[in-house]
Amino acid sequence: MTGLTTIQSFSLEGFRSINGPLIDIRSPKEYSQGHWPGAVNIPLLNNREREHIGLTYKEKGQKEAISIGIQLIIPKIDVLKYSIETLNNELQSNNKTTKSVCLKIYCWRGGMRSKSMVWLVKVLGLNAIQLKGGYKTYRKWALKQFDKNWPIRLIGGKTGSGKTNLLHALALEGISTIDLEGLASHKGSSFGSLGPSIQPSCEHYENLLA
Repeated sequence: MTGLTTIQSFSLEGFRSINGPLIDIRSPKEYSQGHWPGAVNIPLLNNREREHIGLTYKEKGQKEAISIGIQLIIPKIDVLKYSIETLNNELQSNNKTTKSVCLKIYCWRGGMRSKSMVWLVKVLGLNAIQLKGGYKTYRKWALKQFDKNWPIRLIGGKTGSGKTNLLHALALEGISTIDLEGLASHKGSSFGSLGPSIQPSCEHYENLLA
């Protein structure tokens, strides 16, 4: 794929400063374990394919792993092209603009997967950038947030005392709030995880909190 070496990677700060949708191209299993909140999953490889390439890399080396990856991705080009163009058209329709948006793409380490997707997006005539260091860089940033000294005020009370209602009322007044149970899709000590919402993994809960 000529041009992969010219793909420009952006640092986390630069990546965050650019407006555009986040696209996580890792496998569905990686995405469900934890992702950048708000990111759309357009996997370049499914779970089994990703595991196969990882095993090949360990047993036979990088060159063989890349060769298998290319063989797996080529038949998916049309499907990936359709997904990218559909997302771009939806965003243009929602924003009521004819200007192409910038797709912000990341994989696990900011390697071949995200470079390949950025290359494909550019071939389609759309704008795209890559996150340097990938999701791993984002996770380091997220975990560092818990080492900071935040001016936190806790609201406590018995079940049914209206703590969540108070949080929502404070938010309406422009006060920054964090609904821990809401982020966890948890219904409190009485009802726990009952309901249609799927609870996030511990890793993704940390991302949401960060």
